[in-house]
Amino acid sequence: MPQTPTPETPTPAEAIPGGVVNPATPPATPEQPEAPAPEGEPTPAAPVPAEPDYKALYEKIQADLDATRERSTEAGVEADELRAQVAQLQEQALRDRIAAEYALPPVLAALVQGGDEDTVRKHAEALAAVAAPKPLLGAGGLTPHAEPDPYKGLAEKLRQRRYGI
Repeated sequence: MPQTPTPETPTPAEAIPGGVVNPATPPATPEQPEAPAPEGEPTPAAPVPAEPDYKALYEKIQADLDATRERSTEAGVEADELRAQVAQLQEQALRDRIAAEYALPPVLAALVQGGDEDTVRKHAEALAAVAAPKPLLGAGGLTPHAEPDPYKGLAEKLRQRRYGI
């Protein structure tokens, strides 16, 4: 059996704000405004804002400004140090790159000097000339860069002329 709502139980429309109001439900009591003060007592005056202390504000702002200037100076010094470090690393990278182009061993690559690319390249070239391996004597003409033998194939040519083969 379904239960019928009693006047004490609110309906869903009543429970939901903005829903339909049941006419049997008494209206909510509006809040009563505070009673005015009796005529014999003075009304409390609104607190008067105190005058700001301009000297204290000025000193605080001045201290903040000094601290900011100090941090700015420290940041500028740190930036200069970092720029110098970046320049040094770029020069070292240039020297390493050029030393690798000339296939210098690490011991000689550390000796490469110069401030600009041309100077570094000339110094690396000079070190490469000193460090280049010298050809061994007595290779017996078996080196791949040797001149071709002019008598190679001479026997074949003579046989073709004599026997026509």
